Amino acid sequence: MKISKTMDKSKTKIYKSYDANILQALFIKYGLSKYYIRQSISGSVQGITPESIKKDYVTMEKASKDIIAILIQKTMGTENK
Repeated sequence: MKISKTMDKSKTKIYKSYDANILQALFIKYGLSKYYIRQSISGSVQGITPESIKKDYVTMEKASKDIIAILIQKTMGTENK
């Protein structure tokens, strides 16, 4: 049985999605396009500002996840009472 090479290329590219609220906050803070902010976060552009954007994104993402975890704990604790 012969398999064509086109069948082997069926891999789909997976794109990283970013939190829209954090992107909006960075857009307001830096006044740069969301496209440039996404490039900065992914590491496509180099420089001082992109590094600051990347650090801010990581900080905001961690804070967002922590707050969500706290809210989940509070709501689960409320249901059990």
